[in-house]
Amino acid sequence: MKNSNDSKHKSPSVKAKKQMKNAMKHYRKDNYKKKIIKKVECLVCMESIPDTRDNTITCGKVNHFLCSECKMKCEDCPMCRSHKVQKPISQCMGIRVVHRKYTKDLSEEKIAVKGLIVDNIDLGNGYYIKHSEDCDGYGVYKHEYRELYIYRDFNSIWILDDTYDPRTDNYIYAEIKGKNKKLQGKNIWFLSGINDWVPTTIRIKKIN
Repeated sequence: MKNSNDSKHKSPSVKAKKQMKNAMKHYRKDNYKKKIIKKVECLVCMESIPDTRDNTITCGKVNHFLCSECKMKCEDCPMCRSHKVQKPISQCMGIRVVHRKYTKDLSEEKIAVKGLIVDNIDLGNGYYIKHSEDCDGYGVYKHEYRELYIYRDFNSIWILDDTYDPRTDNYIYAEIKGKNKKLQGKNIWFLSGINDWVPTTIRIKKIN
């Protein structure tokens, strides 16, 4: 005889899981744990850029805003022409990982990720392969089969997203709790659920 409570705890069907995943993927929401970075306009190219120290030059008590590309092109301040423009402090870009003594590529680095499940939806469990490094020397990992990336963003926080863009503050799948420099091991991650962010224990280990 079937228990009447069985239907309440029945797991969703494959079709229902797919619908939930699609609904969540297109549900764009701001990450309340991240600091919102103010946007300003570059004085030369008029592009929208983050209001950070590296994008700012100071003339006396007045601040002017220049993006890194325009800083590289300008020798003097484009507004007052009174002093030299300091070149960008750093630029984030993907680089190929090579052996220090030889030209051949390093052996493939792979990590195994477990626990990225929320609301019965697999956000990104599986194996990730390191394919590049950011400007601080931290790895950028891509899922073995899916279009998913694990990397450190503009705020130095490890995140999981379907695109590689360290400067974005928009929707992401998951992020590690706090500015933890160590990716491997057992850490608390916030997973993007349907209604709210869900704290979950995630285990990541390096595969030999």
